[in-house]
Amino acid sequence: MSRRGSTSSTAGEASGYEALFWEEVSGGSLRCTLCPHLCVIADNTEGLCKSRGVRDGRMVSLTYARPATIISDEIEKKPLFHFHAGTRALSLGCYGCNVLCAGCQNWQISHASARTETTRLPILTPGDAVAMAKKHKLAGVAFTYNDPVVWIEYVHDVCIAFKAAGLYTALITAAYLTEEALDYIAPVVDAFKFDLKAATAEGWAQLGKVKDPTPACAATIRAKELHGCHVEVVSNIVPGLNDDDVDLAAMASWVRDGLGPDTPWHVTRFMPHFELSYLPPTPIKTLERAVSLARVAGLRFVYVGNVQGHPARHTVCPGCGRTVIQRGERKVETVGVRQGRCGACGEDLGLVCAVD
Repeated sequence: MSRRGSTSSTAGEASGYEALFWEEVSGGSLRCTLCPHLCVIADNTEGLCKSRGVRDGRMVSLTYARPATIISDEIEKKPLFHFHAGTRALSLGCYGCNVLCAGCQNWQISHASARTETTRLPILTPGDAVAMAKKHKLAGVAFTYNDPVVWIEYVHDVCIAFKAAGLYTALITAAYLTEEALDYIAPVVDAFKFDLKAATAEGWAQLGKVKDPTPACAATIRAKELHGCHVEVVSNIVPGLNDDDVDLAAMASWVRDGLGPDTPWHVTRFMPHFELSYLPPTPIKTLERAVSLARVAGLRFVYVGNVQGHPARHTVCPGCGRTVIQRGERKVETVGVRQGRCGACGEDLGLVCAVD
């Protein structure tokens, strides 16, 4: 069952915006069908994500139009390297998350409860978000910092407004949502950056408290194949948890087989945060080993993340070996791109709206 209402709040707790993706169960509770957790939620309580709950017998989004984070950011920081290179996006996040990563660097908002925190935030309507982006000459919107799945109604409405204004839309997500929810949001999404946590279900459970990553992987493939989203993949390489050669090779093979060898894969350096603050940062040699294994697996675009100045941040044409996009600390420069192809040899680089 799906319903929608309108945004409303009181001086205390927000009563919420009537949500989609739920069904009635016995005992007066409701089951949220937004993501595979399928939380059964009693009245006046919230689901695992802490941003969706039941109020007076209806499922509500407690975060609709209430972003906890509003930032102008480079699209490369998401990271998206083959999508509108060198542009900036309005970056929005809210309280709560449905993939509770042990090493989350944004845990202050992703693990927070919307029940107690959101009412202190100003309202940003979809129209206001577009006006803000235009005022600051931003090229689009990116939903990031927590998983955008948890406030999908707002994400959907903002994406519609941005596309109507001729601006791009991007989701930074672990893609842990049901097929119905994906088919609701993906048609208004241009870019889909997927967080591939690990090669195994055990690894996903350790890193993101998700027992079965199958729905996330399937959703990402569906976003690309059915809905035509531009897809890039990132894996945060965590010492001792997903960094051995078997895991690295398996993740690279999944990207190749599931999404294609031209799909960019970003292997990023883990930095100690939150529940994993006792671990060391990822050795750069580990990331370089991941790049080598991915190239052996057949991936054509593999990038090192969270290491400023590393040569594996640049885009190199796999056809002729020329560097076509250079990514410095403060500037992204396209030096050899013509309509998404290498200007020297004509190789298709899979770039979306790269600046010539």
